[in-house]
Amino acid sequence: MSNAFRMMSDVSDPTAIVNGEHLLLGGTPPGYVGNPVLPAYFYKRRYTWDGEPEFIGCAIGCSFCYYRWINNTVDTIGTGKAGLRRIGPPSGAAQFLEQSKLFGANRDIVMLSARSDGSMQVESVTQFLHEFTLPNWVFVLHRGYFGARQLEQWGRDSRVVYCTTITPKPPESGPGSWSPIDPDRQLAGIQYLLDNGIPHQRISIMTGPFNSNNVDAGVELLHTLGAMGFEFVTYRGCSVGNFGVAPDDDKLRDEGFLDGGQNEESAPGGHDYYRMKNWLAPAVEHALLAAGKRAGLRMYRFTGTLYKNEYGVSVAYNRNNRWREEIGQWNEVDVHKLNAYLTWLGYTPLSIEITDQGYFVTLPDGQWATEDVAMSVGAEFETSVIFNNHRIAPTLEDLRFYANNRLFWPLPEGWEHVVNNNQ
Repeated sequence: MSNAFRMMSDVSDPTAIVNGEHLLLGGTPPGYVGNPVLPAYFYKRRYTWDGEPEFIGCAIGCSFCYYRWINNTVDTIGTGKAGLRRIGPPSGAAQFLEQSKLFGANRDIVMLSARSDGSMQVESVTQFLHEFTLPNWVFVLHRGYFGARQLEQWGRDSRVVYCTTITPKPPESGPGSWSPIDPDRQLAGIQYLLDNGIPHQRISIMTGPFNSNNVDAGVELLHTLGAMGFEFVTYRGCSVGNFGVAPDDDKLRDEGFLDGGQNEESAPGGHDYYRMKNWLAPAVEHALLAAGKRAGLRMYRFTGTLYKNEYGVSVAYNRNNRWREEIGQWNEVDVHKLNAYLTWLGYTPLSIEITDQGYFVTLPDGQWATEDVAMSVGAEFETSVIFNNHRIAPTLEDLRFYANNRLFWPLPEGWEHVVNNNQ
């Protein structure tokens, strides 16, 4: 085994490539022995296709950003615009979706700036919109402040949803803690969009992350959003992970992001990255839900229900290889059509059975359905599809199956050398 690959028992290795999704996310990390490989335009498919029009990286540099704790993205976060890493022209991002077999035209949400911020690449997003001719929703993640530039560039494209995350900080935290972005200025930018004709549905707001230290500020924020006419928001708890870069727990505790009452080892099984995922204390969640109700807001903790209910998108009823009951009752489908679709993707199902969790697919030894695949199949049939051989993220070896069957395509130049070197 090459010294460029380590299992999670040695996640502190600054050149480790943990799995295939890790490679697609950030490419080869600095110091990797071998030819460098760029990130993929889109690196995962869950409820949305997460990717970039041109660059990865974000000059904002929130202290709790996931990408600070990943060895092939850490140098792109909070290091100024010079730290941005170019993948390629926006036309390549549009072509990636159009050529990837898992992508559902007229179905799937495209999530841009998933490893960046829309404020870093406004014109790149615009170029992508010109190249991408399908009618799918295009959500643009943008923690920075909205204004005339974003309105002019994207306002006339009805596919675009202006997305932002508003994080109220604990009152006692310092100016450099949590996020340098001012929530009041974010709200002013959102009001600017509303005043200039952008409807509420085309502005999607994530609130949080929340814990016991900032829940009171969160309650006030929800009241403000209700007063601005919003009818729904999402909210989330705190997450911490590690792909080759250990989080600075002391700093996170000093800032109040880790509040001492969280279960910091609460990530669900099967995740290589997360140590704690979307964790909320029951009392914190209760306060948020009560505030949302008073403000007339429909509150979503899970984005799958948001996309289904508010944007009319077909979503999978399965998540992490089980039926996600929050989505609703899964639908009965034609098993022959399900089998044909799986065969078209490159699989050879041995059997498909109806269970209380949905449709259980038995694959032969050596064939694995990743979460990218499972979520695509579930969305295609608007049902729950689970597998005997399932893993959340593709291994490096799984990338061969992705490439051979054009599930994600094209993969970054040089990907196969990385796979070969890590056998």
